[in-house]
Amino acid sequence: MVGVHSSVVGSKKRVWLISATVGALWLVVVALSAAVSVTRFARVQEVVLPAGVTPYIWSWAFPWPVLLPIAGAIAVTLVHAAILQTVRGSERSVATVWLATVVAGAAAGLTVDVVLVFASLVTDGWAMWALELGSRAAVGAYWGLIYGWVPALIARRLARRDDARGAVESPSRRGWPIYAAAALAGLVLLGGAQVLGDEATQVQLRAESAASDPGPADGSVRPDPDAPGDPVPELVEGGGVIGDGACTPERAMVLIGDVSGATGHRGLRLELMNFSDAPCTIDGYPDVAFGDQNDHLLDVTIERGGSFMAPDPGQALIEIPAGSSAVAYLGWDANPTQGALVARTVWAAVLEGEVRGSKPIESDVVEGATVSVTAWALPEGGSTAP
Repeated sequence: MVGVHSSVVGSKKRVWLISATVGALWLVVVALSAAVSVTRFARVQEVVLPAGVTPYIWSWAFPWPVLLPIAGAIAVTLVHAAILQTVRGSERSVATVWLATVVAGAAAGLTVDVVLVFASLVTDGWAMWALELGSRAAVGAYWGLIYGWVPALIARRLARRDDARGAVESPSRRGWPIYAAAALAGLVLLGGAQVLGDEATQVQLRAESAASDPGPADGSVRPDPDAPGDPVPELVEGGGVIGDGACTPERAMVLIGDVSGATGHRGLRLELMNFSDAPCTIDGYPDVAFGDQNDHLLDVTIERGGSFMAPDPGQALIEIPAGSSAVAYLGWDANPTQGALVARTVWAAVLEGEVRGSKPIESDVVEGATVSVTAWALPEGGSTAP
């Protein structure tokens, strides 16, 4: 029993020694590829030094250029060991050890392919999902093909040494489920490293871009795609436009003007144009909202009433002749914009309950500001509806 146990332990040690050589070989090729990539021989790099499965990782955020190859080495080591543990006597066969190296490299590459495919589905949909599929699996298999002879020769030398010592081959491969689970864990580790490394790199690139950008001229907060917030709703609950002769979207549309200013005060004109060939009626105040530099709803208080820029005529039913317009005005006091969230888009609808349209603006409407809005009225004191 002692002799059998010793042979089992010896066989397992041989498996791990051969597979650890595969992992070490992975790291050596990656390191040599990195060194060659900065020389005039870079063109032959992919032919003789396929850098694992991610040849571009040297531009990644630190420490991922180091951690990702290590994760790859762990993955190929565990996959290789699982293959050798599954097939009886495989660690003694040159062909089997070599082929296992090819399979381990392909498995690592396929893992990265799957991660990239899912990333493409999230960012680009189904249009480009297959572009990444299989490319790194082929690189990993090619790596194993041109370097698999190294662990194969080591396996052969170890087998001859054991034969010379009279070692007995292990009688079973009952531990293969544990090896298979370890191989799966190694591939998951590699996939996770790919995801985390890419995310860390994107964060670093955004930070570098922000640092090199002089920022908005008004000193407001830089746009941040990761900033928390809610998008501006295109429609809010309300009564909407009702009545047979009302200024519905089929008859009229809201036109948004440009920001105007007086000393310490700002204003913006809204126009409700009746483009139909018959009069239409409207009664109420425009529905208004603002979007910040991150395209989120800006926290602004909208008050119905007049401002320094325009008095409020009050709510009244008015009739807009065909081809004519009604007007309403937004007004607010000037605000400091340094380090603030600022309105970069104004949204407006004819009334609450109607779909809003939008227009980019340059303004000093900041978070927490108050904006007044007047009721719809005919320009120059036009008459109300009969």
